[in-house]
Amino acid sequence: MPQFYYIVKNKEGKTIKGVEEAASRMEVIQRLKAKDFFIISVKELAAKKRKTFLFLGKKRWGLKYVDLVFFARNLSIALSAGLPLVRSLEVLAHQAESAKLSGILEKLAGRIKRGLSLHEAIAEFPQVFSPLWCGMVETGETSGNLIFALEKLADYLELRLDFERKIKSFLIYPTILLIVAFVVVTVFFKMILPRFASLFEQFGITLPLPTRILFGMSNFFNRYFGIVILALLGMGVFLMWGRKKRWMKVFWDRISINLPLFKKIIHLLYLERFTSLMHILLESGVPIVYTLEIVSRSIGNVIFQNDISSVKEEVKRGKTLSSELARFSVFPILVSEIIHIGEEAGNLHQMFEQLSQHYRKELSTQIERLVYILEPLMIVVMAAIVGGIVISLFLPLFKLSTLGT
Repeated sequence: MPQFYYIVKNKEGKTIKGVEEAASRMEVIQRLKAKDFFIISVKELAAKKRKTFLFLGKKRWGLKYVDLVFFARNLSIALSAGLPLVRSLEVLAHQAESAKLSGILEKLAGRIKRGLSLHEAIAEFPQVFSPLWCGMVETGETSGNLIFALEKLADYLELRLDFERKIKSFLIYPTILLIVAFVVVTVFFKMILPRFASLFEQFGITLPLPTRILFGMSNFFNRYFGIVILALLGMGVFLMWGRKKRWMKVFWDRISINLPLFKKIIHLLYLERFTSLMHILLESGVPIVYTLEIVSRSIGNVIFQNDISSVKEEVKRGKTLSSELARFSVFPILVSEIIHIGEEAGNLHQMFEQLSQHYRKELSTQIERLVYILEPLMIVVMAAIVGGIVISLFLPLFKLSTLGT
């Protein structure tokens, strides 16, 4: 008999996880509802073990971020126009340009027809819909204001999409320079240096040390070119396989926030994400404890996740959010002070909005500065590489000219 992994909440709001054996998923749902549990997710365990050769892991839907923006925004519009939920999903499935999104919307419509709520249906697609989606939709359905929740979710997704596009635009030029540098060095090693090596060998002169080193690197590159490419491809496959493994994620998250040149930007990135998520969830009416739980699962960094989870447990016991945030070094004192003001004034979500705007601007500024530093630095490095190659080639030519006199 198949086993099903479930995540539910009891009447006190406590999250309960477990495994249940049943003939079908609907049987598990009926059992849990009979116990007055609020169902978040029910998934068949066997489905977690399916693998594909290409990704060496769970099968992915591969949806683009813009598809999720389309879904959130247009679903809110369709519902506000008076269309029933199932009919709205069917219309959006027909209108969606992405065949993958269309298929998911059809599956959502089918599950809702069988009696699931929208947040229960989307919880069955964790590879597509983040905990933020589940939390926002659940809050909207519980409060009877699903349209407002979807509008806020769409606003947040559009903001993130614009922000990510801006960051990517900053990185285009350095990426082009890096590719050009790789192509130039490859052409030198594969086509030009071997010809000079054969030329100098004909003259039988003793090559200077820089030239010998250069030709040695060229010989190694040409002899083991295939192995180098295979090693790079293997590394890429390993990273793709390991990026969803917890041990790899923990390792990378700890390393990333301590990188000498990038740690400030990465820290700002997660601070901006934390404050933005807190703002959008609190403004939508999500309770503070549940908000912290959703944010901890959505933040994307293990260190932040652990600290936010600790904050959540203390807030659940009656502690103030500002005092608990002040205990952790990943949150600057500015955050705890501003949040303290928001707690006293009763406008906590507005304070998080101001903080998110502040960190968004600061992050953009830091990325611009980094790009301005990297551009001339990469040009200097390219010039040093090309100049070193040219000088190493000209040294034997000078020696040949002296031999001919």
